[in-house]
Parts: sequence; C-alpha cells; structure tokens
Amino acid sequence: MPKRAERKPDDYLVKSFVHVGSVFSLFSCLENQIIYGRRGTGKTHLLKYLKSNVQNQGDICLELDMRTMGSTGGIYSDSQISLTERASRLLSDTLCEIREQILDNCYDHDDCDLSKLAPLLDEFVEEATNMSISGNFEREVNSSNTFSSEASSKFKAILSKEPSLSFESNDLKKQSDSGSFTTRESGRKTLRVHFGSLSRMLKRIVQQLPQRSLFILIDEWSEVPLELQPYLADMLRRIVFAIPTITVKIAAISHRSNFRISTENDDFIGLEITSDASTSINLDQFMVFDNDSEKAVSFFKNLIYKHVKAADKYNIVPDNIESFISQIFTNKPALEEFARASEGVPRDAIHIISQASLYQNGQKIGVKTIRNASRYWYTTSKSKDINSKTEAVQLLEWIVNVVIGHKKTRAFLIQGDISDKLIDFLFDSRVIHLIKQGVSVSSIQSQKFNLYSLDYGCYAHLINTKDEPKGLLCDDSKYIVVPKIDNMYNRSSILDLDAYYKLGLLPLFGNMDEIVLPKQFYSMEDTALDFDDEIFSYFPPYFEAQKIKGTLFIPLVFAGLILQKKQGIEWSSGSDITKAINTYMVSDKSNSKASNNVSRALRSDLLLSEEWLVKSIVSGAPMFSLSENWDKYWLEYFKCSVPKI
Repeated sequence: MPKRAERKPDDYLVKSFVHVGSVFSLFSCLENQIIYGRRGTGKTHLLKYLKSNVQNQGDICLELDMRTMGSTGGIYSDSQISLTERASRLLSDTLCEIREQILDNCYDHDDCDLSKLAPLLDEFVEEATNMSISGNFEREVNSSNTFSSEASSKFKAILSKEPSLSFESNDLKKQSDSGSFTTRESGRKTLRVHFGSLSRMLKRIVQQLPQRSLFILIDEWSEVPLELQPYLADMLRRIVFAIPTITVKIAAISHRSNFRISTENDDFIGLEITSDASTSINLDQFMVFDNDSEKAVSFFKNLIYKHVKAADKYNIVPDNIESFISQIFTNKPALEEFARASEGVPRDAIHIISQASLYQNGQKIGVKTIRNASRYWYTTSKSKDINSKTEAVQLLEWIVNVVIGHKKTRAFLIQGDISDKLIDFLFDSRVIHLIKQGVSVSSIQSQKFNLYSLDYGCYAHLINTKDEPKGLLCDDSKYIVVPKIDNMYNRSSILDLDAYYKLGLLPLFGNMDEIVLPKQFYSMEDTALDFDDEIFSYFPPYFEAQKIKGTLFIPLVFAGLILQKKQGIEWSSGSDITKAINTYMVSDKSNSKASNNVSRALRSDLLLSEEWLVKSIVSGAPMFSLSENWDKYWLEYFKCSVPKI
C-alpha cells in the first residue's frame, strides 16, 4: 500500500478513494474553498479524486503543487529583494504554470481551438513576466566588424616535342569575417504585475475552454514561506478569484497557513476567509475514533480494502469487504484497535497495518500485533520528527507525565484563544490530536476550549496494565470514555501551560527516546490480555456458524465462557457471555446475538445437560462457568487443539 498519494497514478487514487459522509459533495461544489488537514489526512488524495471527477465531466482542471513553484530569488529570504518583489516573482511563476497546464490540457482536448487559445496564452504569459525599470537606466552598446577577402588563379600550358598538350589550373579564394557586439546596462528591473490586465486576459482564456469554466486545485499551500502567503493570496484574489467561472480549491495545514494580515493603516492584505474562500472542511477531526467509533472503524476498514483492491494485480482480493476483513483480522476488537491506533490519520493507518502485516508473516492480525506495530511506528518515525526541537520534546514529556501519569487520562483541554507554537508543532507532528473545538468548562462559561488527545503510541505499552489511561477525561471523579454530547467538562481537565512555562518539570529531556514515566506510573512489562492471534488460532473456521446437537448456542456459549475465563472471570451471567460472543466472535454486526436469546438457551435442558457447563445461583441470579474437564468436550466436539487459558 503506497504511503503517499502523489506516488501513485490517478486511476489508482480513484479506485482507492473512500467517501467520508458528505465531505466530497461539499468539496466538489462550485465555490472557492480552503481544506485544512495535517500531513497524511488525505488532502492530496481528495484533490486528485476531485480532479478526476471534474475531468470526467469535460471541464479543464489544473493541479498546482506549491512545492515546485518559485525560485531562489522568490522563495528564500534575500535582503536585497523586498517582500512584495519576492511575492510577485512567486505569483509570476504560478501564473506561468497555469498557462502551461492549460496548454497541455487543451492539446488533448478535441473541443479546444488552439488557433484562438494559443495567442491568448502567449499574451498572458508575456504580461505575467513583464518587467519595469526603477531608477535611472542606461544602456551602452558597442559593436565592431571586420571583413577580408583574397582570391587567385593560375593557368599553365606546356607543349612538348611529342604531340601532347599539358594544362594546369589553380584557383584560390580566401575570405574572413569577424565581429563583436557588447551591451552594458545599469539600473534596476523589477517585475510589474498589472492585476486588471491579467484578470481580463485570463477571463478571455477561460471563455475559449470547452465548458467555459476552469478548476484550479492548489496543493501544499503551506510549503510557501509564511511571510509570502498573504501577498500571494492577495494577488490571486485580485487576478483569479475575481473571475466567477474559475473555482479554486486550496489544501493547507491550519497552523502553517497565513492567508491574511493587517497593515499599519488597518488595511488587509490577503484572502478574507468565509468571504473569498470558505473553510468548511477540516480533515483533522473527521475520523478520530473518540468522536465516532463506528464511523472511524467503517472508514479505516474501507481504506485498507480499497487500497489493497486497487493494487491487486492477481485478482486474489475478495469482492466482499467483510470476507476480506475476516481474512486480515482475527476478530472485531483487532479492527477496532486498528481504527483507534490510526488516530484519524490515513497515512498513519497505512504505516501501522503494513508494519503489523510484516510482524504476522502471513497470519491474521490481532490486537497485540496492532499495539506493537503502533508503538514501533511511533518510536521509529513519528517521534523522530520532533527530536529536532528540544523544547517540544520537553513539553510532550510534561504532558505525558501530567495527563497519563497523574490523571490517568489520555486527553486534555487547552484554551481556544491561546496560540502556542510548541502545541501547534506537536499537533502537526501527529503526536497529539484535536478531537473537538469550542468545548466548554462548567465553571468558566466565558471561554471556549479545544479538546486534544495524546497519540496512541504514547500509551500503547500501558494498555491492560494497572497504569493504563482509564478514560478520555476524568470528570467529577468519573472517567469519560467518549466525548460528552453537551461538550461541557470539568475544570480539572484543563492543561495549565502557564504553569509549565513558569516552573517546568524536572527532569526535562532532549530526545524522545529518553521519555519514560517514573516507575510508580507504570511497569515496563506488557502483561496485556489481548484476545488476538494465540487464542483465536484454536477456534475452527466459521466457528460462529457451527451447530452442535442442532443448535448454534452450544459452541457459542462454550467459546464465550472460554473467553471470559481467559480474562480471569470465573463466573459469568447470560449477558456477560452474550457480550463476549458479540465482541470477539461475531465479525458481522448484523449477526449479533440477542442477550435474551442466549439467556433462554442457557435455561434450556439441552444446554443445562452439557457436562462442560456448570450453573450456580449467586445473589439470586444464575451464573455459569466451565467444568474442570471442559477440555475433554472441546476435543470431542471440535476435533482441534484446546485453547490455552
């Protein structure tokens, strides 16, 4: 599975695209938009899918990668070149690229009249590169030319005594020519961009296109230097955004974007957000597991299926997605753990599932394998990105200590109007994740907060130990597993950054590899009970569909009690057994077993007569367990090895 969208052909990207609710419908509307998302959230994939959709409708669609725009004179800081001049050069390069792509598209389009379009495009690029003179300008021209020519001929005739005649002729011509031309200029040439002229020319060009409309997709906007972004945005607004038949989509990273600034005269330079371009899409919050677990699981299930299906050269991937998922994961909890570990970032998901597949060597992937792969991806790649900034490493160490170590949670609140460069850096590096914006604290009604969570890799090794996070947040002495519907939280969940910057927390580390919680917070031994590869390898294929003595409930209840005992639970109620069956054995939710049906089966003479089943009354309620010789009946019924519990 490819890790980056731009490294695969467009047809692959179309086949592997996964729809998320109404995101694409919203993004494909005919209005200028800015789409936000960190690296790896799928911005490029979304742009390329939109490009394919637009082209299929007969429209011309351009895709500009801002990483390839500009030159050293415009991109990099130069004390001899003003900021506006650098931005003008970058704009000129961008407009020239627009001209080149329009021409390339029209060569392959039968409805384009190049006899009319080509002169307009030439005129457009000439205007976009127009230079003007500032200051005194002098030109000195020196030329010299020399020419020489020489010619000669010779005739000779000799008559001998014998009757014969000899004749000799020689003709020689020489010619030389030399010249020199020298021009010396003094003065300063600067790029002169006339917004009105360029906009009118571009409008005439668009009128010559097949549908008289144009889509411009701008990717990697955040690669433009931050100080140049408002000026480039302002120039594009005046030239491109002013044409109603042109639709512009910009993909950017929120904390690395600066679309508008104010001048000393309180004027504004740049794009007016929501007016010139809407920002209704933010991919950072869409697929976070904590926001909507079912939607996240469905998305990441489709993500890996469509990617593998698109890359399948040998037609071995099943057409049914549920069949594919059952061949990849040992059970539903493994799939859910994969979605949770991905933290809403498709690129992280692809890295994790690839690493997990490598670990398993052709076997199904279970919960423990997902945790190991996530931890490996976190320590070898994601955490390395922040080692370049020691201050960020120190802040992360403090957050881990406060949030996981002391509060036993994995999320925290930060005041929404606080702009902290280190928090932004950790967010961009995907070691903390934004769950919700604009949430409230019950005792501070006048302020709004942002809800962040620590990356799964920060605490994967603590899961199922005494020191694992107990919930998302702790509110009124109760741990919250999912975000509240009313978005109202307790003051204790606020992360006090002022306290950190004033006091700090010792010891402070300079490298991610050094961050280890104090011993009282966790044990390094992973004693996790993971319900993955080992125990499920003992279950026969399609176990949930097997019947014994004419009923499904004998094998299901038998296996449910084994799973309960594996967790150290000796006695279980009918609802406990039902939960174990639906959680760990039923891959398709439509086949989930109802608790009353399982309880009814447990009251039947057929099950009560089974010698592997033991019944007892505890506090007036029936409870069930396995007999001491249950393994004998497992061998008899299923003819396979006995699960180790």
